[in-house]
Amino acid sequence: MKKITSLSLGFAFLIMSYTGIMLFIVPHGKVAYWSDWHLLGLSKGQYGDLHTTSMVMFLSFAILHIYYNWKPLISYMKDKSKKISFTKKEFLIALLINVIFVVGTLTMIPPFKTFLDFGGGIKDYWAKEYGEPPYGHAEETKLNVICRKLHINLEEAKSKLKQSGITFQENETLKHIARVNQTSPSAIFKLIKVNVKDDNGKEVPSSLGRRTLQDLSDMGKIDLKKAIATLKEKGLKDPDTGTKIKHLADELEMKPLALYKLIKL
Repeated sequence: MKKITSLSLGFAFLIMSYTGIMLFIVPHGKVAYWSDWHLLGLSKGQYGDLHTTSMVMFLSFAILHIYYNWKPLISYMKDKSKKISFTKKEFLIALLINVIFVVGTLTMIPPFKTFLDFGGGIKDYWAKEYGEPPYGHAEETKLNVICRKLHINLEEAKSKLKQSGITFQENETLKHIARVNQTSPSAIFKLIKVNVKDDNGKEVPSSLGRRTLQDLSDMGKIDLKKAIATLKEKGLKDPDTGTKIKHLADELEMKPLALYKLIKL
């Protein structure tokens, strides 16, 4: 049983580590479900399920491993007089390492912040690559309902889908339509959506909320210096060029689109 426990613990560790890495780089939930994201044949939900069950298996066999190796573990904490001591160098070092990781993560100090920001950057990449849903769980919304919510002409939307060879019923969800047609909800939405335009009739950048001031400047949509000056006039003390539009908009208690109209060229 000891051998089975050790081997099972090792396999559970490998599965949990692999799924943990995958969950670190997967898109945000709404983007993953909207784009029907898969990697190596598995979806975000499947990676999450595997991570949870492998964690349960890891914990179960870890408890058994501790049980079978109780005496050696206790011996690590005994001093020269054979008494348990919480001041042994090895114990204190192990405790300190764990404390550093916990405190470093919660206080978001380097290199923990750098590592987590790296993961956030990967997730933001997916959002820009696939686009974001117009609202949470939009893929679960029926075609006729999402058209009504977003002021899309239903008949025009149906015509566009038919022209693209999409099989559908107007009372079916985008998720169901996408699955039947072997595509993603975002791809279905792209066929029917009406691009948002500003007051001058120019298209507003997609995924506006996740764009930064620097992104908009690189796209030629804003003059960076003028935009920063405008935001300062509105009350922002020191707008960072790397801050997302949605965060700047939240600070000014306005919508991202309204903020964009304020600073655009």
